[in-house]
Amino acid sequence: MTDPNETRPGDTAPPPAVVVLADDPLTRDGTNAFMAAGGRVEVLPRERMAEADVVVVITPDVTGETLTTMSRASRVTGGRARLVLVADRVARSHLPHARGHGTVSFLARPYTSFTQLETAVLDSHRGAPARWAAATGAPRDAAPTARRAGTAPGLPTPDLAPREVDVLRLLAEGRDVTEIATELSYSERLIKSVIHSAVKRLGLRNRTQAVAHAIRTGIL
Repeated sequence: MTDPNETRPGDTAPPPAVVVLADDPLTRDGTNAFMAAGGRVEVLPRERMAEADVVVVITPDVTGETLTTMSRASRVTGGRARLVLVADRVARSHLPHARGHGTVSFLARPYTSFTQLETAVLDSHRGAPARWAAATGAPRDAAPTARRAGTAPGLPTPDLAPREVDVLRLLAEGRDVTEIATELSYSERLIKSVIHSAVKRLGLRNRTQAVAHAIRTGIL
């Protein structure tokens, strides 16, 4: 009896579904048009992100808002989608958190063509080794460390979990616990627990000191 799920000669896997998130519509639409024309990927609108196999994030600078966007993409896809980050520059301190949100490749925007981006998307979907552009100061194809470059001498630099960084960043933006819980789709109890964990890990007394420390040492 033939297995309906068995791959037959001539069968090919469907192209990966891709969502492009960019800071400006010109970049987004241009990237979508190029990849759609090639037929090697299926380009989806942002509203169908839950179906994406790969999410491409294109931005000049990786900021806290960028990390929030990546966190949301990971959450919406259930952590299944691979993320490809394209930026002019990214602080080494942000790389561990980008990886924590599912980023498998970072490409330096000034040196990346549409063709190279499409190749990175296909490689990411196939599970190829991660790419880390030299513009970050990290060696290509090497996992970045969680130590923070540029940290002030003598200050402790414990490794915070991506979720702890997300919460501290939102606290730095003036959000309260209720707003943070809504933004990250967690319970207020969990947010309070994350804050307590971050404060304790940093060896400080309260959330205000934790936010100030994170900003001063380059964690945020």
